[in-house]
Amino acid sequence: MFIVIATLIFGCSVTAIAAAELVIVYPEVREPFARVFEEIVRGAEDGYGQQAQRVAMGKKQSPVDFIHDLDRQSPVLVLGNRLARQAAEQNTDHKVIVGAVNGDFDRVFGISLTPSFEAVSTKLSSLVPAVKKIHVIAKPGTTVLDFDLAEGTLLHRGFALVIHEAKDIRSAAGVYRNLMKTLDEDDAIWILPNGSFVNNAMLSILLQASWEKHFVVFSSNPVHVKRGALFSVYPNNYKMGVSLGRLAQTVANDLSPISQGIEEMAGARKMQPLNDVFVTLNERTSNHLGINLTDDMRGQIDLVLPAR
Repeated sequence: MFIVIATLIFGCSVTAIAAAELVIVYPEVREPFARVFEEIVRGAEDGYGQQAQRVAMGKKQSPVDFIHDLDRQSPVLVLGNRLARQAAEQNTDHKVIVGAVNGDFDRVFGISLTPSFEAVSTKLSSLVPAVKKIHVIAKPGTTVLDFDLAEGTLLHRGFALVIHEAKDIRSAAGVYRNLMKTLDEDDAIWILPNGSFVNNAMLSILLQASWEKHFVVFSSNPVHVKRGALFSVYPNNYKMGVSLGRLAQTVANDLSPISQGIEEMAGARKMQPLNDVFVTLNERTSNHLGINLTDDMRGQIDLVLPAR
C-alpha cells in the first residue's frame, strides 16, 4: 500500500513539474526591436519545451502585480531592462528569470547581454594572439566578477583584463584620451554592450588612433564594425532565448521555496554572462593589422564585411 501511495504522490509531483507553464513578459515595442524580442521568445519556448503564455507590456505597465497573481510554481521570464528591474526589485517568492538585460540583478536568475570573457577571449586570441591586455571602460565598482571571472583565471588564459572606471561620458573621454597615448599592439579595447560611454565622435577618434598605433578595438555593437572596429561579439537572440528557456526549466524543477531555492541551486551565480553570440569582422581592418584570415578562422566568424 505504501508503495502505491508513494507512486501516486511522486507521480503527481512529476506531472505538476512538467506542466508548469512558462510565462514570458516582454516590452511592447516597434520594429525592428519587436523582431528581436520575438526571436528571444521563440527560442525560450523551444528551450523550455512547450509554448508559453506571452504577455506584452506597454511603457506605463509594470509586471509586478501580474507576477504576484501567478502560481508560485510557474517560472516567469521577464525581458528588457525596465521590466526586469521592476520585477527584480520587488520579487520575494516567485521564480523570476530575466533576459535581454545589462548589468546584474538581485533576487532573480538570468542571462545578461555582456558576453562571457570566455567567448570574447577565445575569439580575440585566435585572431590576434599578440594581445595581452584587454581594457574596458565601465561604471565605478565594476570588477572581474562581473565578467564571471576569478582573478587567477585571467593569468591562466594569458590575458589581463584592465577595468577603467568612468561615471559618465565626459570622464570616459578623459580615460580614452589617456589610454590612446600608451596603447600598442599588445593592447585591445573592448566596448561593452552598454556602450562604455562611447559616442560617435569619440569612436571616430578611437578608431583613428587604433589604425595608426595598431591596437585592437572590438565591440559588443555590430554597427561599430562597419565604422572600423576589428570585430564584434553580440547576442544570437534565438540561441540566447533557448538558454533562457533551459534556465527557466531548471528553476521550475527546483521545488524548494524560492527563498531557499535560490541559495540552494547548483552552485553557480544567479546571473550568467552571455555565451550565445554572433561574430562579425571587418576584413579591411584585419588586413591593416596584418591578420591572415585562414579558413579555420573564417569558420568561427558569422559575417565578414569585405575589404573595399
